[in-house]
Amino acid sequence: MLETMDMRGRVRLLVEDRDGRVLLDRSHANRIVQSGRDLVARRFAGVPGTPPAIVSHMAVGTGAAAPTDADVKLVAERARNAIAAPVYSAVVDGGVQRVKVSLQTVFDFGEANGAEPLREAGIFTAASAGTMYNRVVFDPVTKANTFKLTLIWDIVF
Repeated sequence: MLETMDMRGRVRLLVEDRDGRVLLDRSHANRIVQSGRDLVARRFAGVPGTPPAIVSHMAVGTGAAAPTDADVKLVAERARNAIAAPVYSAVVDGGVQRVKVSLQTVFDFGEANGAEPLREAGIFTAASAGTMYNRVVFDPVTKANTFKLTLIWDIVF
């Protein structure tokens, strides 16, 4: 049997108003970029000196360019928030037992607002700069103080 390491991710965008009503609920597949694959490899096998940081933040931005392996940051980042504690679960995919890690952050009513719509998101290893693990481009969401935006990201290893 030949085993492959097919990492993949999917982000769910959940928009809720102040009364908790869901206004939007959709999901998009993402691209795990080269810097993200390198991060996983270095965390797995180790490197001399200080090991790479773990993912800790999600960011949103207004860039609409399609993701590429060479991306190392969002095109036009607007806001970045810390990730809540990860949730691990087992999943079976194509007869192979895999591990799913679910990550979540919330851009509250007063965060990430602006006239230009949000169109991109990514996972990073720091509150600013850091290593980008992945990037997704999604249908525009014009963020306003009338709703909060929750990102729920599932990564399958």
